[in-house]
Amino acid sequence: MRSPMDEQTFLGFYKTTVLGYSKSVQRYYCNLLERSGKITFDMQLPLLSTDTKLFTDKKDLETVISATAMNEHFSGFYEKREFEKLYKYSIPFFIDGNDIDKVVSSLNQVCGGEFCEDNFKPKLILNTSLRESVPTYVKDNDKIFIKFVLQKSYVTPDVYESINYRFPIVIYIDFDCQVLEIRYDSTKYNEISGRDTYDKYVSECLEWIKKTLPLELYDCDGRDAVNVVKKIPNKTVVVFRQMMEMESGGSAELTASEGEDYVLPFIGEIHGLIEENEELFNASHDIKALLLQYLSDKEESARYPYIYVKWVKPVESHSYIVKITFNYFSDRYTVLQHITGSCNDFGMERMNHAIEYLCKNNALVKGKKI
Repeated sequence: MRSPMDEQTFLGFYKTTVLGYSKSVQRYYCNLLERSGKITFDMQLPLLSTDTKLFTDKKDLETVISATAMNEHFSGFYEKREFEKLYKYSIPFFIDGNDIDKVVSSLNQVCGGEFCEDNFKPKLILNTSLRESVPTYVKDNDKIFIKFVLQKSYVTPDVYESINYRFPIVIYIDFDCQVLEIRYDSTKYNEISGRDTYDKYVSECLEWIKKTLPLELYDCDGRDAVNVVKKIPNKTVVVFRQMMEMESGGSAELTASEGEDYVLPFIGEIHGLIEENEELFNASHDIKALLLQYLSDKEESARYPYIYVKWVKPVESHSYIVKITFNYFSDRYTVLQHITGSCNDFGMERMNHAIEYLCKNNALVKGKKI
């Protein structure tokens, strides 16, 4: 276990971490601070409230984030965001175990109690190893969020300055869906030590779960995900793009038309040809049956290393895409990559909804016990 840092060094990790996010995410954080009443841009409000911090320029995101992140009063706010932020990657597993109280009891023994934003006081320790880290957790009805935070650093390519930042890893458990996800972001490039392997973090998380929580883990089987998503009547969720590997060894990335369900080149065209000339093909049932069997065999024998699934919303800026890669990490796990794109939802809700949708519609099903 590492010794505590001085307070300003510890708070500096909040500052550099959030300033390393995109401007859109920084603006999202500033809006949350304002809506929660922690900051204001109204010159009159501080006369009524001494707990609200005043800023004069709403566009000066760096000043707002720097001043709040370096103030211990805001530590709880930044800690909570790490529980509920949008992460780039997640690895899903199925679980056996419905006794949420036993899980909470196990967590209390390890964590010393549930995280609370309002009375949070940082312990000023950030470890570099997950095995040495003490997590924090939040319970939300039938969901539990367990958070580890590691300290990392990278070197800027222009001035070769070492920048320290926080690297949170969240274990999300949904007892209703009987699913668990390990969520994390990309590490930043570090010229000294190189890019860490995510495989190590996943292995260490699984090791911790097995040792600490009364749960049985199973991998996710997504072999039928393409067909399942295509056959779901609700076309607000569609296969947007996929990599198709043919039995002969050839492969191609195939892209859907915007706003339409996925149609495979040549396979989709022949299906369309049959439908458009139904009378002609019905006149020769043998030829029609032969072609349909050929198309079915090609689709069934193809392997799909990854697919992109799009949740289509009435407002396009609310739509989002998840890339699902199968047999990743030495052909062991399924990985979900959450694409930000033009979507302005930077919270956990879209992640929670995506995994719930995929599991409840059997696009992902329980596989082998881990």
